[in-house]
Amino acid sequence: MEQEQNAQMTPELYTEEQLDAVETHITRWFGEYPTVLHEVFSPDIHVDICIIPPSPERNWVTLVTEGMGAHRMHVPEDPESAPLARAELLLCLPPDWNLDSEAEKDYWPIRLLKQLARLPLECDTWLGWGHTIDNQEPFAENMALSGSMLLDPGAYEEEACVCALPEGETVNFYQVIPLYPEEMEFKVAYGADALLDRMAGAIDHVIAPDRYNVCAPDILMVMDWEGWHVSSIREKHLPLPEIAGYNHMAIYLRWCIEHGLMSEAFQKDYPEEMASVLAGDGRTDLRELIRDELDGRLYQGIFNKEGQAFAAYYYDHGNGNDCCYPADVDDYAMHYFGEKGYHSPEFQDEAYLFVPFDETYYQGMKAYLERHYADFQKKENAS
Repeated sequence: MEQEQNAQMTPELYTEEQLDAVETHITRWFGEYPTVLHEVFSPDIHVDICIIPPSPERNWVTLVTEGMGAHRMHVPEDPESAPLARAELLLCLPPDWNLDSEAEKDYWPIRLLKQLARLPLECDTWLGWGHTIDNQEPFAENMALSGSMLLDPGAYEEEACVCALPEGETVNFYQVIPLYPEEMEFKVAYGADALLDRMAGAIDHVIAPDRYNVCAPDILMVMDWEGWHVSSIREKHLPLPEIAGYNHMAIYLRWCIEHGLMSEAFQKDYPEEMASVLAGDGRTDLRELIRDELDGRLYQGIFNKEGQAFAAYYYDHGNGNDCCYPADVDDYAMHYFGEKGYHSPEFQDEAYLFVPFDETYYQGMKAYLERHYADFQKKENAS
C-alpha cells in the first residue's frame, strides 16, 4: 500500500534530455529567464514558471510554464492530433506588473497558468489552439475577465510555437488570452476565428485587466474605436503621434456638432466643448475629448435620433450602401497624396493617418459628409 501511495505521489517529469530541449527553446525564442518560480509540492506534474523580464525589443514580462508538457494529454486518436499531446503555456504582462505581490490582483496570472497546466490531468482531456476554458468567476476582484483562450504566441517568431524533443515528439507552446464572459459565449457560438476577427486591432497580446470588451452588450453601438487606428501606429512603428489615430473621428464629431446631431446628454456633459466648436474658436481639440472622455470611441449613444440614423446609414462598413465614412477617409487620402504617394512604402497601407490634421482636411471631408447627408435626407423623406 505504501509503495502504491508513493507511486501516486511521483509526478510526471521530463527526462533530462527533454528538459534541456525545452529550456533551450524557451531561452532562444522567448528570452533568458533569470528567475524561476519553483513549485514546492507537485503531486502529478511539476510546473515551474519561468519569468522573462522586459527587453528593449519586447517591453513586457513573459511567464512560461515548464513541466506541463511532461504529461501526454488525451488527444483524439488520429494521426493529425498525435503531435498535439504535449503543451506548455505562456502569457504576457505589462512591464510594471508586481510579481512579488501575493495579492490576488497581482498573483492571478501565475495561479491561472498552474490551473490550466493541470487541467488535462484532472479532467482527462487536452488543450490546444482555440480552446476556451471558463473560470466561472473573475480572476480577481478588480476585473471582469473570467475565461481563457489558447492561441499561438503571436508576438514571437513562428518557430516559437513548437519545440522538438530529442526522441522526435514535440511540445506546443500556446499563449493564454483572458476573455470576458460575453467573448466566451461568442466564441462558443461562432468559433475562435470569428472572435479573432472581432479582436483584430483591438486586443493586444499583453494582458490588460480593464481592456476593451469586444463583445460587450453595447458593442454593436460602437461606430469607431481608437484601438483600430492607434494600434497600427504602435505595431508598425509609424513616425506619428498616437493622437493621429483620432483625426478622422474628430472630424466626424465636429461636423455632427455643427449640424445639431448630438444627444441631449452629450450637450449637457460637454457644454464648453460644444460652445467652442460652434463658435469656431479653435480652443477645443476633439481628438482629446474622444481619447480622454469617450474612452477612445464614437458610439451611437452620443448622437440624437437623426444623428444615429445618419451614422447607421453612412459610418458603417456593412451598411449595404455604396459609400461609408471610413472609405471616404481613405479616398481623401488617395486624392491628397496621389495614387503613387498613397501606396508608398513609408505609409505601410495607413496613408489616411498621415493626412495633416488641419482646416484643409476638415473642409475636404466636410464635402463628403455634406453630400452623403443630403442623400440620406432624401431617402429619409422618401420613406
